[in-house]
Amino acid sequence: MHVPEEIRTEAAALIDHHALGLWKPNDADRQAAVALYRFLETGQPLTGEQIRSALAHAETAADADQRLLKLLQEAAGLLDEGPAAEAPAARDAVDHVCLLLDALALSRPAGQ
Repeated sequence: MHVPEEIRTEAAALIDHHALGLWKPNDADRQAAVALYRFLETGQPLTGEQIRSALAHAETAADADQRLLKLLQEAAGLLDEGPAAEAPAARDAVDHVCLLLDALALSRPAGQ
């Protein structure tokens, strides 16, 4: 079982590290975030299948930050847990992941 509190905590930590400049997302991180951000723009809830689809790209999986990849894989697993994914703690965890995706998708590439 995927623990929503751990997912939420990790997403919040990555958001903070990004905001403080302690973590500089690379192009693969940003590409994964943009792909998922496009799903979010539809207004539909994010699904585990959408996350796995975005991570299926070879360059993303090979070059993305391992903490981000692990977080997204955990979030996909949580979303696959059916009714458990609709619990308040799970929705809060997914909301934090979505906030992180928004921040990454809208961030500027390094050096700009």
